[in-house]
Amino acid sequence: MSAVTFDCTGERVLVTGAAGLIGRALVRRFADAGADVLAVDVDADGLKVFDGVPRVAAMPGDLAREDVADAVFARLVQDGGLDVLVNNAAMTEVRTPFIDIDAGVWDAVVAANLRSAYLLSVRAVRHWRDAGRGGVIVSMSSPGGSRAHDDQSAYDVTKAGIEALSRAIAVELGGLGIRANCIAPASVVGDVRPATDIPSGRTTSPEEVADAALYLASPAAAQLNGHVLRLDGGLHARLRTDPSQEQQREP
Repeated sequence: MSAVTFDCTGERVLVTGAAGLIGRALVRRFADAGADVLAVDVDADGLKVFDGVPRVAAMPGDLAREDVADAVFARLVQDGGLDVLVNNAAMTEVRTPFIDIDAGVWDAVVAANLRSAYLLSVRAVRHWRDAGRGGVIVSMSSPGGSRAHDDQSAYDVTKAGIEALSRAIAVELGGLGIRANCIAPASVVGDVRPATDIPSGRTTSPEEVADAALYLASPAAAQLNGHVLRLDGGLHARLRTDPSQEQQREP
């Protein structure tokens, strides 16, 4: 259990990609903080993990489809609206050299990772605009949003797009009290384990990602907008990931 404390009592939160490793942590942390959470994922069986969890409702669906996005928002409006959108849904398993990736795979990754975030974000901001109120979007990026992974070009492009989308929302809609920020976590693999390529010396836990999301959604982050929070143990700050390869100066 995290020692970080936030109070989300009375807030309604939508978490996408809820059946995954980070998604489960996000749902539970927001619910533990008092929010009513709608957990959405294309994996209907994976959502069964939330059966009986207080303040959590689950809804399966492919969020890259407009009719599904419409259905999700119809349910949110019926249940009282939306305060926080967490765009966490992503297809992460594709590992294909750019030279070999075909258009169908590329389109599938873009749909799952970026189109879904657009469809939900645009509905969220319209909902808040029409209600005359603000709202918060927290989207999951990656170190790949600014630096390339090997064999993950489509994934990295979508994460760069997520960051650009968040900046656009911040600039265009910040005056309405709408905030959009990203989290770029590194090496979220489950239980924390040693990692020699990360300056902190370890991986990132799903619960740490969830704590960061609660912070960005909270009044404590009221002046953060269009920001990328790099939850990576210093990885982005490092010039090279393998210090042993640094060139040595002649004496």
